[in-house]
Amino acid sequence: MKKITACLSAILMALPVFTLSANDENKTMPDYSMLLMGGGLATCSSTATRHCLTDDVFSAAAKKQNQYQLKAEHLQAINSAGFWSEDRIIEQQQMLAILDFLRTQLAEETISERELLRLWRGAEIEVDGIWVSGRAVYAGLSGRELNFVLDQLEVPVLSSGSGRNASRSREFADLARTKNAFSVELHQRFVAMAQQVAGDKRKPRILVVTASSRDPFAAVDFYTNLFTEAGAEVSWLPLSAAYQAAWQTGDSNSCAELERHLAEQHGSYQRQRVYPDLMTQKVQFCRAGSKGAVAQIRRADAIFFNGGDQSLTLKALRLADGSASPELQQIERMLEAGQIVVAGTSAGTAVMSGGSFNGQRTPMITNGDSYNAMQFGAFDLPAPAVGCDKDQSCSNGLAENHLTYTGTGGLGLFRYGVLDTHFSERGRQGRLIRLLHDTQSRFGFGIDENTGLLVGFRRNADDPEVRLTVAGEAGVYVVDMANATSKGEGAALNLTKVTTHYLTRGDQMELNANQLRSRFADWKFAPNNLAQPLLSSGDIFERDNYKQVSHLLCSTQARQAEGRAVRVGQGVALTIYKDHSSYSRQGTFRQQSEEVAYCSYRNMMVDLQPAN
Repeated sequence: MKKITACLSAILMALPVFTLSANDENKTMPDYSMLLMGGGLATCSSTATRHCLTDDVFSAAAKKQNQYQLKAEHLQAINSAGFWSEDRIIEQQQMLAILDFLRTQLAEETISERELLRLWRGAEIEVDGIWVSGRAVYAGLSGRELNFVLDQLEVPVLSSGSGRNASRSREFADLARTKNAFSVELHQRFVAMAQQVAGDKRKPRILVVTASSRDPFAAVDFYTNLFTEAGAEVSWLPLSAAYQAAWQTGDSNSCAELERHLAEQHGSYQRQRVYPDLMTQKVQFCRAGSKGAVAQIRRADAIFFNGGDQSLTLKALRLADGSASPELQQIERMLEAGQIVVAGTSAGTAVMSGGSFNGQRTPMITNGDSYNAMQFGAFDLPAPAVGCDKDQSCSNGLAENHLTYTGTGGLGLFRYGVLDTHFSERGRQGRLIRLLHDTQSRFGFGIDENTGLLVGFRRNADDPEVRLTVAGEAGVYVVDMANATSKGEGAALNLTKVTTHYLTRGDQMELNANQLRSRFADWKFAPNNLAQPLLSSGDIFERDNYKQVSHLLCSTQARQAEGRAVRVGQGVALTIYKDHSSYSRQGTFRQQSEEVAYCSYRNMMVDLQPAN
């Protein structure tokens, strides 16, 4: 009998992890398994009261802003010889002189970031007989350098007590008093998706991952409070590039050096001082390792990835050799089985691209703007750092806004095409089209701000492979390169017959056997505007100019629109036009007291060529 029991125990321990999930009783795929948001959600919080219906939403105990002190030891830390390169000595000395001048004025007073930057930029002092402008010094720092300085000056925001008994003030969110109803809707939709996985007998369990952030502690309070208020049981899952780096060193004591890993991987400093409780939690999580992380994921009904830098999230969930970490493997298994739903916003959406589709590897976009994309093409290289043009730290011969991507892809949870975000608002149509061309990828999905793309996987044999529905405020720009033709390369590239669609609220797509079909919402109708305006934009990729021009093309009888993006005599000329297969539908949707006008289109063709 003992031998039988021992054998049974061995068999049970050998079973795959996913078969032991707490959600195993849920055998039906949820209606939608992913919610991919384009960023820019305008949510009322104690640090962003401009998004609140009233100014008096939060108590005095809530964190309103970050705080800073100019102490002598803080300036000494900024003067670290290990951070500044030799060719940045002048900038370093001038910046320290400005800060030391402010220190004498403030007498170590605690001030907000807004006040610190106002005083900094307004200062003018004499250094070695030369007048130095604080505004010029500030403008001359790269993003990496400025973050380093601010991190060294930041101190915790305390809400009560003193000394060791003081408690850290936390950021709070309030969905009920958020102005933008679309932002509220998207957050609530995610919680409802999690509830479908959890069933109706308990609250859904949501894990929040803040790995995309340069400072992975900064958004923890916001998201855990936000989803708790929306009706979920919420925990922070402290995955990060720093955590993964600590484990891949092979040193059992490496978790005690998380501050060093945060500096090396994230460019984040002094977080122990600012978030001591969260750092303690992160160290404990690190010491528990992947077994502890996988155990947390197994209990979850949903997992949310924040915005920031998708390359950081990739490092958090893939090992140095590119293989999936145990945490990512667990998410993959549960997502495939319908035991968890996944959401992301901004970088948390972009990182989902990857895997293989139709025999082709799906890349992950990491950087760049449309103008540089069309001039120089796409590079399978690490993204340049923000502001690297200022301190000459750009590597691989790239400039700050060159188009880069990861050819092996991101997390691979969405394999059907490249995902891009903040899309229409930042004129990213050109960069998505160029990346698809250069990587020989077929589909690209550009998601606007405050907008979500719902992804539903096959639930039975008769369903399409994947169903996509647009939710939220704006739309999703879809590129299909199946019939595109090209000649030339670099800035001389000519691209013709690029098929594009723009689907808005309520529109649906189905992808099956490599064929994409779309269906407009039933409350949208064929436009009846008989006007035929001449449509043109002299700066087609600035702000949302492309969207505005294509909206007029969609809603009128105009047959084509033209645009240019030219700098110093070089650039690209673009034509958007209708052919026999083009269709458009428009309609209005009332969200509370506001009416939003939409125009969706299918099969608008795009040609791009060098501008003469």
